[in-house]
Amino acid sequence: MRYNKIYFSILSFFIIVGILWGQEHPSIHQQEWEFYQNNPDAVQSIERSFSQTEKKFNKPTSIPNAVVYGFHPYWMNGAESNYQFDLLTHLAYFSADVDPATGNFSSTHNYSTATVITQAKNAGLKVHLTIVCFTDHAVLFGNQSSVDRLVNNIIAKVKERNIDGVNIDFESMNSSDNAPFKKFILQLGDSLKKHQKELCVELFAVDWDNTFPSSFFTDVDPVVDQYFVMLYAYFYSKSPTAGPNAPMRNSTASGYHVLKSIDTYLNRGCPPKKLIAGFPYYGNDWPVVSSARMAATTGTGSSRFYNVAKNNYLDTMKAENLFFDATYATPWYRYHNGTSWRQTWYDDSLSLAMKYDSVKIRKLSGVGMWALGYDGSEPELWNLLRNKFTTPLRVEKENTLPAQFTLSQNYPNPFNPGTTITFAVHHAEYVNLTVFNSIGQSVETLFYGVAESNTPYTLHFDSNNLSSGTYFYLLRSASFHLSRKMVLLR
Repeated sequence: MRYNKIYFSILSFFIIVGILWGQEHPSIHQQEWEFYQNNPDAVQSIERSFSQTEKKFNKPTSIPNAVVYGFHPYWMNGAESNYQFDLLTHLAYFSADVDPATGNFSSTHNYSTATVITQAKNAGLKVHLTIVCFTDHAVLFGNQSSVDRLVNNIIAKVKERNIDGVNIDFESMNSSDNAPFKKFILQLGDSLKKHQKELCVELFAVDWDNTFPSSFFTDVDPVVDQYFVMLYAYFYSKSPTAGPNAPMRNSTASGYHVLKSIDTYLNRGCPPKKLIAGFPYYGNDWPVVSSARMAATTGTGSSRFYNVAKNNYLDTMKAENLFFDATYATPWYRYHNGTSWRQTWYDDSLSLAMKYDSVKIRKLSGVGMWALGYDGSEPELWNLLRNKFTTPLRVEKENTLPAQFTLSQNYPNPFNPGTTITFAVHHAEYVNLTVFNSIGQSVETLFYGVAESNTPYTLHFDSNNLSSGTYFYLLRSASFHLSRKMVLLR
């Protein structure tokens, strides 16, 4: 069942993207949590939009070979009809809300009856309950009786549905909360271990208040099973310019980006085999002053679920307004809404594939996402997980597998002033065809979007004001890449 795209376009307009850097400003977790707390009718509308048909499981053809950790926010109950459970290892139900004054839960949002938990367990996933506390941490930590009560309440909730553990999502803490937070993690971890249950701790993309120094990992690691780092909101709703939600890299040494965040925690002693890299299934859309890349914003941005960001482009955009940013390794597009320019930056299967490869190179525990269901019924993000993090249960004979893609040599070659390039792919997916000069600078993107299966695409490249020399054109997707050389003679 497909989402109602009009409904989600309207809905996502009201979900403000998390402010920069988790603990210094409200994160996307906290922003969306607050929105749905204040708008319960929106939750009911989402639930009604999904089919209530019981999820039927197909026999899996592959099994995960790394951790794949997905958050299921309570406001997405019903979205599990689109989940491919065989591609996940963990499902974190979000959320159980802590009352800091008492250590009780103010709400657990239908945790006791949520169908998705039953389905995840039936599919063999490990299930965690996400424990959230976004305010008044000092009130909680200042009363040991409240802390003890919270630990007991967490154990009781884990036992209630016989799930596998909990995820601790405490955000907006001050530096004075750091030591008592570590003490709480140690106490909770010890209690969970006595019941053979797991503990996952949320890490911020940038640790401004030094909540997680090297000593934190040294002290708590014996009782922590996973660390989930939230690698998103590098640009946020109130950023002065439009920009990438999860930049893989940056052009300056001082800039923050996904790889820097990961390496910072590894250098502090976070064990790579316990570190889960969490990536966004949502993007950001801003009003901006012009059509220029990363133009100054003229107002507060809004979040866009992945399927909304994708289909907004497919339904209304022109090809010349879609880009893959070479600096940040992230797609973005621009459009004019009749009164002003807007820019949307989000991650797709190609940019996520590059991030996933960096996770594999660093031999991390695996990947995760905020949040399951935000891709609607679109298949490509599930296909990417299958491609990157599973092992086939059966191996087809090599000679029965069709070629994945073809990329022709340009004609004519050498050329002046123009030449033609043809490519085709075996199955429909996002692809990017870009021309580079001899020192690796992007010259022009000839194609960026969904290429249909077994359909030849013929593209013309005009050298315009380029000088004579050797150039390269690179065709890439989440599952392959190939480059060829061409020569311009003036």
